[in-house]
Amino acid sequence: MNNTVKLGLFVAIGIAAIAISIIMLGNWTFNGSRIFYTEFANVAGLTNKAKVKIAGVDIGFTRKIELRNSKARLKLAIDRDVVLYENARARIVSMGVIGTKYIEINPGDSTYPLLQPGATIAADSSGGGDILSQLSDGGMMNNLASAIKDLKNVMANIAQNNDKISESIANIEMFSRNLAQITTDNKDDLRETIASIKDVADKLNAILVNVSSGDGTMATLINDKQMGSDLKEAIASAKDTVNSLKDTLGLANTLQLQWDYRGRYSTRDHAFRNDVGITIMPNNSKFYYVGVANVADASRVADSEKDSVNKLEALLGFRFNKFEVYGGAIRGTGGFGASYSFFEPTYAPYRTLQIFANAYDFGRTDGGVRVDADLRVGLMKWLYAGVAVEDMAHKPDFTPYVKLEIKDNDLAKLFGIGSIAAVAAR
Repeated sequence: MNNTVKLGLFVAIGIAAIAISIIMLGNWTFNGSRIFYTEFANVAGLTNKAKVKIAGVDIGFTRKIELRNSKARLKLAIDRDVVLYENARARIVSMGVIGTKYIEINPGDSTYPLLQPGATIAADSSGGGDILSQLSDGGMMNNLASAIKDLKNVMANIAQNNDKISESIANIEMFSRNLAQITTDNKDDLRETIASIKDVADKLNAILVNVSSGDGTMATLINDKQMGSDLKEAIASAKDTVNSLKDTLGLANTLQLQWDYRGRYSTRDHAFRNDVGITIMPNNSKFYYVGVANVADASRVADSEKDSVNKLEALLGFRFNKFEVYGGAIRGTGGFGASYSFFEPTYAPYRTLQIFANAYDFGRTDGGVRVDADLRVGLMKWLYAGVAVEDMAHKPDFTPYVKLEIKDNDLAKLFGIGSIAAVAAR
């Protein structure tokens, strides 16, 4: 190997060593990095190239610090494989006694979207994560100075009132001497008092002995097992009544009641019909409905329509989030139905769009089961409009209608009071 080759090899090794040094000292990474930003009101003590960490592990460094809109804007180079979310937070933390500062990142919650490169990481307003940073902010030192000042004022007040304190101590000593003198002068009276107390204790002990042996009325009350059993049952019954009353009060507090009116127009018969009723809701998952369908004066309608007017409706229903089912008497015959609310829950006071389907009159011979379906739109919390298709499988009748739902808080309270009275009567 000649000298030229040796020289070239030596130069190549030197260049490689210099490149490695630059990479190690210059925070270069081979796995790539992404750029993020963050802003702080004060970055005193934080240097360029400061480390960026998560849970104490290095994930990048500060590439640039600049002033923007009276705030320090930091350009952070963070390893590409680090995942950050939109609720990530950044804060400045002091490390060790020397106070070297770095950027600590809280990566955020995975329920949030990923934070895209170039985005700004919100600064954590809670401040630094160690005692040194709190001391550097001056808050703890100010509190300590204030405490020393207060202690100084207390000591000054003690010094100003030294004479009064000495006088109080002298008064306590005089009271002690007087108490000792009173005790010495009244020894005989104290002996008599103690003897009286002892006599009362002896009499009380005799009474207790009589009670324990079963003599006297008091002993009978205490030792009678049957009476004790009756008393225990009475207490248990009172406890059950109180619990029932508590449950009833809870139900009365959630009880809702509303008046329902529906006016509908039959396009097949060209007639206007009315339905009225009352809905009782003890809670959001259950309701009762009692009403009359096709309300009319039977003496003024044709004989062919008398069987269809003034029909009883009594329903028991169960509500879920956006679905409800019910059953009972529908227009005077047994049946059941269901509804679905597209937007609001079925128990909400204002259901914007809801669809219903009813099946009833299973014993009808001409046409089979009667099936109705209707679509209802909420215009206000108490006003609805809709269109129904009645008897859709036999003789379809398109019936537009309006419906009023009027809350009655006074009647609901009356029902609650009645329930409480019933429980109390038991």
